[in-house]
Amino acid sequence: MANIRGAAPAGEIARLAAIDGSTQSITTKAGRNGAFEFPNVSAGWYIIALGNVARAILVVQGGVDAGAFKPLSAPRATQGTVPVLTVCEALARRDSLSYQRLVIIGIFKSGMDETLRLDCPTQLMSGELGWPSSIGLTRPSQPPDNLRAQVERKRQEIIKSSPPEAPLRPERVVGLYGMFVSLAGLTAAPCCSAAVETVLPPARLFGIAETDLSVIR
Repeated sequence: MANIRGAAPAGEIARLAAIDGSTQSITTKAGRNGAFEFPNVSAGWYIIALGNVARAILVVQGGVDAGAFKPLSAPRATQGTVPVLTVCEALARRDSLSYQRLVIIGIFKSGMDETLRLDCPTQLMSGELGWPSSIGLTRPSQPPDNLRAQVERKRQEIIKSSPPEAPLRPERVVGLYGMFVSLAGLTAAPCCSAAVETVLPPARLFGIAETDLSVIR
């Protein structure tokens, strides 16, 4: 077992998650001096997130210093035109779209964490860690009626792009509406050559009324 230490503005909440998503994330708060610690952590790869800033950490015997974190202020959400995008399009434009209202179309996958996924030509990276081309779901809603035609066109594009030997089930290709939030500081590389892979989604689509917009759950 080992301890993870780090620094952040006093009172900020740090979240720790195993990269395989096998357990619920745990949180701790930075003290008055800005220090935070996760004690008695097993060796292995983890992700530490503060707000929408995340970092991959390899925990080894004797402990590890995660360094200093400076959470980014969330921009004020705008309420203009609602884009209708595929998972790949939303992830490619993640920095300019974060905290905006979107409709995202992808392949629905249930499990411990419901997601929309899609095979994309690039993969998001943070250091050695590669993220899946997926978007987590936290109570999004059905698209507004005036966008249904655009959603259906995107759905058909995805359905027709599937290989004949593994056709998609049309009912699994869905469009959902909500507020899109993505982790900051990720880069893109040709898929998929990361040294280490996580199953945690690098972005999330929240219901409009949600207030806890933590991407890493």
